Amino acid sequence: MVGTNTKSSTTSTRSHSADSANGSSRLPMDAVISGAQGAADVARQTAGRAAAALPDAVAGAQVYARDTQHALEGMDDQTLLAGTTFSLGLGIGLFVGGAHRLLVVAALVPAGAMAMTLLGRKDA
Repeated sequence: MVGTNTKSSTTSTRSHSADSANGSSRLPMDAVISGAQGAADVARQTAGRAAAALPDAVAGAQVYARDTQHALEGMDDQTLLAGTTFSLGLGIGLFVGGAHRLLVVAALVPAGAMAMTLLGRKDA
C-alpha cells in the first residue's frame, strides 16, 4: 500500500509541474505572437512607403530609358557593333568566371540594347 501512496503523490506532483509548465510557456508564446505582429506592422508600413514611391521610380526609369535609346540611335553602326561585342564578351567572361547571375545579366543588358538598335536599323 505504501507503493500506491507514493505513486499517487508522484502523479499529483507531475500533473502540478505540467500545469506550471503550461502556464510559464504561455509567456514566451505571447512574446512570439507580439513580435510577429510587430514585424508584420513594420512590413506593412514599408510596403506602403514603397508603393507610394513606385510611380516616381517608374517615371524616372522611363525617362532614362528614352534618353538612352536616343543616344543609341545617334551612334553609327561601327560604334554599336563594337559596344555590343564588348558587352557580350564581358558577359560571357563573367559567366565563365563564375560571377553572380545578376552581374552577368547587368553586363549583357547593354549588349541587348545595342543589338536591338542595330537590328532596328537593318529592318528600316
